[in-house]
Amino acid sequence: MINNHPLVSVIVPCYNHENYIKECLLSVINQSYKNIELIVIDDGSSDNSIQIINQLRTDYEFIFEAQANRGISATLNKGIQKYASGKYISILASDDFWHPNKLEKQVAFMEFNKGFAMVCSNSYIVNSQSRVDTFFNEKLFDGLYSFNEIALGKCLIPALTVLIRRDTFDRVGYFDENLLIEDLDMWLRISYSFKIGVLKEKLAYYRKHSTNVSSRSLAMSASRFKILKKWQHLPTNIYTKIERNWELIALNEFWDMYPDEAIKYFNPSFRKLLNSSYRKFAFKYFVRYVLKLNLR
Repeated sequence: MINNHPLVSVIVPCYNHENYIKECLLSVINQSYKNIELIVIDDGSSDNSIQIINQLRTDYEFIFEAQANRGISATLNKGIQKYASGKYISILASDDFWHPNKLEKQVAFMEFNKGFAMVCSNSYIVNSQSRVDTFFNEKLFDGLYSFNEIALGKCLIPALTVLIRRDTFDRVGYFDENLLIEDLDMWLRISYSFKIGVLKEKLAYYRKHSTNVSSRSLAMSASRFKILKKWQHLPTNIYTKIERNWELIALNEFWDMYPDEAIKYFNPSFRKLLNSSYRKFAFKYFVRYVLKLNLR
């Protein structure tokens, strides 16, 4: 502990981000909060990411491991279980970066609010040249960060903005390595048992570019329903409300990914069906269509 400032373990999983990894790591190294343990794990990159990371290691000291590709969840779990020794854990994807005061503000919040397991914030959205295009909808950072609000999409937790107490993972478990949306699953597990705080400031920069505008959106929708199955013990009215909300999210993702097909598919009669008592049947029909489309 430096001057009573608790250690923060920052885990950066890297995969083929040679154009962004240096900016990412320097944003951690140059934080105003200095008691940081930086852990970088390359997850089987085939570009020059490893060379760039090793160049940075000649000037800065941090933990680095290169491994065969295992996926984001397994990589995060390794970072937490094998390397992290801090009181707090923070996660940063290798194509994103932080505001210089991100950790300082969040550690201060968590040290003052001992009853919170985690804190998050808003984030800017930048393009491939790191130019700020916009930010996440501020209304999504106004609500109570309860399990229900998170499950219903009434508030947002960008993964690059979180700071989590290390012992929280001992209580709720680690990232599910069988899911594509490992972060949503974790936020639900944490919020079900603990309080989550929010800072409305924009303390990070989320990069939106061609390789991460998710071509996996539909697969991620399927993963969302895997998460839902974990909560079948919830009261029926709450479970059904979440299920319907996630169905609509899936429909919107389909529309965004395949607009031409959607225009043909969502004809007036089908839209009426979605609003009728046959809604569940309509959604199942939609899912079958999407899976067929995805396998082309």
